[in-house]
Amino acid sequence: MTNMTSRVATQAADDAKDHPAIAWTARLGFAGYGLVYLLIAWLTVQLAFGRPDESVSGQGALAQLSQQPLGGVLLWIVAGGFAALVVWELCQTIGGHRDQHGLKRVGGRAASAGRAVVFGALGFTAARIAVNGAGSSGSSSSREEGFTAKVLDLPYGPFLVGAIGVGLVVYGICSIIGGFTDFWRKQIDVDGRTGTAGKVISTLARTGYVARGIAFGIVGGLVVWAAATHDPKKSGGLDEALTTLRDAPAGPYLLLAVAIGLACFGVFNMAKVWFLRDV
Repeated sequence: MTNMTSRVATQAADDAKDHPAIAWTARLGFAGYGLVYLLIAWLTVQLAFGRPDESVSGQGALAQLSQQPLGGVLLWIVAGGFAALVVWELCQTIGGHRDQHGLKRVGGRAASAGRAVVFGALGFTAARIAVNGAGSSGSSSSREEGFTAKVLDLPYGPFLVGAIGVGLVVYGICSIIGGFTDFWRKQIDVDGRTGTAGKVISTLARTGYVARGIAFGIVGGLVVWAAATHDPKKSGGLDEALTTLRDAPAGPYLLLAVAIGLACFGVFNMAKVWFLRDV
């Protein structure tokens, strides 16, 4: 009975994922995800030379988008794309990653579940900003400090915060390793892995994953430091991490390099509109 239920759920997930409406709207979602990273890269460039107009984060990028002509319409389109990505990744969680076996398949499905959470949060934020305006996004650093302070006050709070920080560091390391090991190639179809297109996409993906890993590694390091010192002000989101990098020796140049990498990650996700593979 359990096996039959599992097969029915897997088949339903496959049917939903392969439906043209979901498949193409998911591609729109990847385009929106890429656009978010391009805007984060632009905000990072501004941070290298002063202060950006918005928080250097996904929420800041969406707030920046809302200020463009037809920004509200674009936000709703992006929110719809993220909603489709949530459905697509949940279907991958249930029945995807069929080219993998054992622990690798379990890991692939867990990664899909994690991405569904990220896309859901971004889609919710896009819809909220579309309804309430850019001011509803608030300050990323203030939110991070408030959340960290609440967790630190819990029993074993510093250990929980430290675990979150270590998790972010591990995520960053995995992103860097993934950039060098080309795990992302399984997301791309044959046309995107060969010829001139393959070379361009490989460069974009490798550079982008490494840059994203560096950024999240710094975020995780700040969270661990906040746990060690019991000071939530030492934690922060992506904007705080990049500000820390900017204030290091040769920081503005390092920040520009990270911005280029984040832009590459954005373009790589946009390329999935044409080269996304069903896995």
